[in-house]
Amino acid sequence: MLILKNAFGDSRILSAIAWVLLGMASVTVSAASTTMSQFEGNARHLAFTPDKIGNFDTFISQHIIAPPSVDGGTLLVTTGKAGRRQEGQVLRVDARTGAIVWRTSLSNIIMTQAIVADRDVIVGLGGKRMFAVNAGYSCRSRFPHAIVALQAATGKPVWEYATHCQDMPTPDYAHHEVLTPTGGGRFIALDARTGKLLWQIHIGGWSAMSSPARVGSNLYFGTDNLFTRHNDFYDIDWRTHKIRWSRNFAHAVNLAEASPVGRGNAVFTAFMRKDSYDLWDILVHLWKHTAMRDFAFEVVSLDAATGRLIHRKNIYTRYLSPRAWIHERIISSEIYWKNWAIAALRKMGHAIHLPALFSSMRRHDPTHPGIYDPPLTAWHRIIYVEPRLTKRLYALDAHTERILWTFRTGADVSNPNIYHGALYTVNARGILYVLNARTGKLIYTERLATGTVGPSDGLLSPYAFVVGGTSGNLVSLPIGHLNGSAGTPGKFLHLGTKARSLCEEKDAS
Repeated sequence: MLILKNAFGDSRILSAIAWVLLGMASVTVSAASTTMSQFEGNARHLAFTPDKIGNFDTFISQHIIAPPSVDGGTLLVTTGKAGRRQEGQVLRVDARTGAIVWRTSLSNIIMTQAIVADRDVIVGLGGKRMFAVNAGYSCRSRFPHAIVALQAATGKPVWEYATHCQDMPTPDYAHHEVLTPTGGGRFIALDARTGKLLWQIHIGGWSAMSSPARVGSNLYFGTDNLFTRHNDFYDIDWRTHKIRWSRNFAHAVNLAEASPVGRGNAVFTAFMRKDSYDLWDILVHLWKHTAMRDFAFEVVSLDAATGRLIHRKNIYTRYLSPRAWIHERIISSEIYWKNWAIAALRKMGHAIHLPALFSSMRRHDPTHPGIYDPPLTAWHRIIYVEPRLTKRLYALDAHTERILWTFRTGADVSNPNIYHGALYTVNARGILYVLNARTGKLIYTERLATGTVGPSDGLLSPYAFVVGGTSGNLVSLPIGHLNGSAGTPGKFLHLGTKARSLCEEKDAS
């Protein structure tokens, strides 16, 4: 046993049980190396490696959207480049020095984290901007979509499995199978050695960034379907190749965005809910000049075995004036139709199964990837979530979903990562916040050279915190001076001028 001090000064005995909880059955930890086989390493999204990571600032040259993964003494980084010819890269980086070992270019943006399958590296290809819509699936760019395997040692392509639409969720690897939902309305299992399709399940919608959380033989993820409102949350058993259960959330938006977490006998996810108003209600609101509900952000917990709803917590509601509501819902160019005529064509295209272009793609992704609905994080008895557009990080009690504390970030944040009671998160402006994970008290803050970060957390080790962003910089910071090298509150270093100025800037925004 090893006795350490956490960030609050009390002694904790870290036994083998604690390492199992940290790994959550999906991070393989040994004395020599660590590999990750699912999104952020485990079903709680506590991306951690005990391996030595040095301090560096490496310029990758393309936008980094997903978190770095780890394979032994190296990091695996995925990137994306927008433009007329979108492309992505997979890089292997020395974890001690930041030196690039190899770099492989691929034919579309990579928004997945790289996972390790035997001796190969697996990624998915697919951009984010909505391109065409059809029954049950969504294509988010006009460039190739596929699951791709590369040799871990050299970066040379091994196989490629083309899919109908985008592959944005990070795949899962279990028992020589690559498992993932796609943008084409399917859940697929591929032979990790050959890329051959082994089995598939039709699902009622697509998964965008909802990467499956694997707990035992269960894979949990969310899907969307704009036309049928079959916004379903799934539990698929990869051993039996069957849907164990699914649950529909009719008015949910972005159920396919948030990556869920598992804790104990429950699974947690989050989404925006947009309720409809009939014509009479709209006229009444216009007449009375009363605010209309734009959306509510909800966190739900489900029984992991049955899908039974345990809790449903509304943590934020946004209201608009009637005129603003009408503009956003009906005529705004930020949604996929610009007027009633285009809306009619869109519905007709759906009826006859004809893909149609509904986005001009003027703002190519991932120049501004945004953080829409970041993954959730589970730590001890706390669930962490950042509702879209609220610019606040929420901590909820996992048993009651009571809000324990909130922290104003000034901009949307990546999902937090936690080590020894210190919480690390980076907002959309590249500002790092280190908080007390139990109380939300600010410990340290610093502006990083990452630029905007993607909707996922950084990688933690006992030595460093690693994160990348749209600037193309992969940054590894020593964490000793961030959370106190001895873990005692008295040794938290300067919250002085830098922290105060950033907090003042945040409040001013």
